[in-house]
Amino acid sequence: MLSQNCAAALAQTRIQKAVTKASVEKPDEENRSRNLIVFGLPEEADGATVETSVTSLLEEMDEKPPLTSCTRLGMPAEGKSRPVKVTLKSRDSLLVLLRKACELRNSENFKRVFLEPDRTYEERVERKKAVKTLNELRQAHPERKYVLRKGVIESI
Repeated sequence: MLSQNCAAALAQTRIQKAVTKASVEKPDEENRSRNLIVFGLPEEADGATVETSVTSLLEEMDEKPPLTSCTRLGMPAEGKSRPVKVTLKSRDSLLVLLRKACELRNSENFKRVFLEPDRTYEERVERKKAVKTLNELRQAHPERKYVLRKGVIESI
């Protein structure tokens, strides 16, 4: 009888944890779906704001999506630029910007700026492992071409 009560209590605790985790993850996923992380954007000088830097970046891409907010992440460090979290009004705007991100390579001012979607810690860890595996495959088989699409390594 005691073991049945303990098993029921453990099952109920597991259910409560799963519900709590699901209710926390869904809003977080919805919030992240409109966020863009910009790496390599130089720190502002002469009283310029993050918004003006981001706006000039977007103008270089011939895009003017409505922005909700722009903030630098992390603590300032000498000689390093901090990532910028840009929140857009719609997910569609984010997807357009991510598709056009490769155009920045041809830009004179923003050659070293990279755009990424906002990812959770777990997603970042998974992506890091996938990129490491991708690089190992490219070194082991230089005659073949490998790409990473939606978290899966494909040979072209």
